[in-house]
Amino acid sequence: MRRLRRSLGTLIGLLFFCVMPAAAQNADTQQSSSAEVAQASDALINVLNDPKSRAALIELLKQSASETQNAGETGSAPEEASTPGDSILPVLRGAGQPDAPAAQSDQSQSAATSENFALRVGEYTRELVDDAGLVLAQSVRPLHGLIRIGRGEIPIKWEQVKSIAGQVLVVLLAAYAGLLISKAAMKLLYPRMSAIAGRRGGLMRSFILILTSVLDAIAVGLGWAVGNAVALAGYGELQAGVTLQESLALNAFFIAELANVALRFIFVPAHRQLRLLPFTDKASRYWSSRLHLFVYWIVYGLFLVVPVANIAASFVLGNALRFLVVFLGTLYLLALVQRNRQNVCQGVSDYAQTLQSTLASRVLAVGGRVWHFAAYGYLAAVFIIWVTRPFDATSIILHATGLSIVAIATGILVSLVLTSVIKDGIPLPGSMQTSLPALHRRLNAFVPRILKIIRLAVFLVTVLALMEIWGILSVVDWIASETGFRLLSGYGSAFLVVLVGFLIWLAVMSWVDLRLQERSGRLVTARERTLFQLFRNASTVVIIVMVALLALSEIGVNIGPLIAGAGVVGLAISFGAQTLVKDIITGAFIQIENAINEGDVVTVAGITGTVEGITVRSVRIRDLDGTTHIIPFSSVDMVSNFMRGFSYHVALIGVSYDTDIASAKEAMTEAFRRLQATDYSSKIFGDLEMHGVTNFAASSIDIRARIKTTPGDQWSVGRAYNEFVKEVFDERSIEIPFPQVTYHAAMPPYGADAKGTKHRGKLEAASADPADDAPAEDEPT
Repeated sequence: MRRLRRSLGTLIGLLFFCVMPAAAQNADTQQSSSAEVAQASDALINVLNDPKSRAALIELLKQSASETQNAGETGSAPEEASTPGDSILPVLRGAGQPDAPAAQSDQSQSAATSENFALRVGEYTRELVDDAGLVLAQSVRPLHGLIRIGRGEIPIKWEQVKSIAGQVLVVLLAAYAGLLISKAAMKLLYPRMSAIAGRRGGLMRSFILILTSVLDAIAVGLGWAVGNAVALAGYGELQAGVTLQESLALNAFFIAELANVALRFIFVPAHRQLRLLPFTDKASRYWSSRLHLFVYWIVYGLFLVVPVANIAASFVLGNALRFLVVFLGTLYLLALVQRNRQNVCQGVSDYAQTLQSTLASRVLAVGGRVWHFAAYGYLAAVFIIWVTRPFDATSIILHATGLSIVAIATGILVSLVLTSVIKDGIPLPGSMQTSLPALHRRLNAFVPRILKIIRLAVFLVTVLALMEIWGILSVVDWIASETGFRLLSGYGSAFLVVLVGFLIWLAVMSWVDLRLQERSGRLVTARERTLFQLFRNASTVVIIVMVALLALSEIGVNIGPLIAGAGVVGLAISFGAQTLVKDIITGAFIQIENAINEGDVVTVAGITGTVEGITVRSVRIRDLDGTTHIIPFSSVDMVSNFMRGFSYHVALIGVSYDTDIASAKEAMTEAFRRLQATDYSSKIFGDLEMHGVTNFAASSIDIRARIKTTPGDQWSVGRAYNEFVKEVFDERSIEIPFPQVTYHAAMPPYGADAKGTKHRGKLEAASADPADDAPAEDEPT
């Protein structure tokens, strides 16, 4: 993060570099035009002195006159007739160069053989070298003024320089005195504002920072007014006016201090509480001091020193000083970029590792490794424009730089907002989260992904805008073309279709959640929950299919074959997967008839258990052992549901044959009364239904009773009732019989000792098999 703060300071310095020299062009455009006229005159003199160049000029003039005469005779101008100025311009550019006619011949030959790839490459490289030589020549040319001054060819009016310096020094001292007094008065409010900003949020801190910057700007305006007042009072008469030199000095003061106000707004070195950007105190002081130095160098050099040199000496000296000011300022910024190159790269790499998006992390890491190359290229481009096109460099640099700043700032602002939403999610009101708890989860599951795509689109749009601003690509022309318009409109419509489909799906899901929400006075049944879940799944499939087809149609894909193919595939599936179709149809009717719901205990296809889930083609049941059974609806011919309306526990109690039936019934009724005294009373409807004796078994008399319970509670109520029956029967000594078997020993063999004893044993044991209840056929009576 520390290194990232250094990169921000470097970028701010680059912005000041590109704006200040360009703004200074308006102050001395007329002076530069006079210098260019002098240079053009020198070039024309060189052409006339050179025999070859003079002959070429005469030939061009004759050719132009002949073409003009022919055009007058025919009554129409040639389609590609050139003006004399256009023909003379290449000669003037080649003045003083012995090979100028040869260059003209080379250009003609290249135009004649433009189809040859090698010649075209050679022509391109030659033009590139010529342009580089032209830049170098125009860069060295201003320095000739210093050589001529050193030789004494251009005199300097030192008396006038001293007079101007005295006037400038007086007004600047007055302006800075007014500025310091105004700032001292206004700084009394800053501690209190800083304390308020420390206790408040970012919005209040931004407001206070803007307010303090406005106060600083007012202080600058007051200093500028004091300087003008001193300049007027210096003549003794207010009507005398301010001299040009004093006006230049005060304008330089005003621009430099406003630039410093902007730097203080960004770095805020003296008040940490007001600082918006993540600069440390050390970093803010570092960049603030160095960029203040750069501002003073550029502003006072271009707005004061250069005009004074033009007045005191000549325009040649002014051009030389202007070149030196911009050149040294460029070197200063290049040195700052080079010094902080590794630090910024490491800081950006560390920051990229904290990002959640892999793509954004990689892009930012690559940008950190190549940022200094972009800075070098930007500085070089601004310097070349300023050198080669001094007259329109102002509009070019200010226009391109201003639009670049707006594009980058807008892209960063939108990306920061999107990143904040992606990271923190979309907040919903508390009442909406209570009524629709799933809406917040769905929004934060899908919206961040959509916002990541939008953030990538913002990055691409910013890059394309920068290319359009600097003339690398003609993005606007491509968008205005038929292909670009069709492509953008198609993909934009597809995106809108997807967005509208998502909103419709979100609305449907929210409506289903609202219907399934249990509120006071309304309980959601298992049938409603099952039907709405099926509706949710079906609507999701329909919306996805429709949105996909419409989006493909908007981007130019012919969906007719897709629809036809889907119909053929559906027909083939309907023939080849009849069981699947039967599953779906049977499942739909089962749900319409409300035969099965989630949570019911049912018997389906011979399996008894609890329903855990229902889909459009199958039911999932978990039995008493915990085994899960998935049963397709096509195999269901009957559904037995134990959870409809109410249930019964049927108690079949057996007593011995010697038991009084009335006493047994009274004992069963007493057991029911004890059951009602427990918590099970809320699950019981009505009284005990006594049916009486229903069967005479082999060893017992069966007495049946029935208890009406809430659905699903018949088993728990029955188990509790059986416990109370056993308890009451034990208290009243009522026997609950159980099957018994008696075994007898066989007779001894014939002829045994008469006195032999006849052994007989009797064994009583409980039988585990109910089939043993019946007496054996060979059992003696």
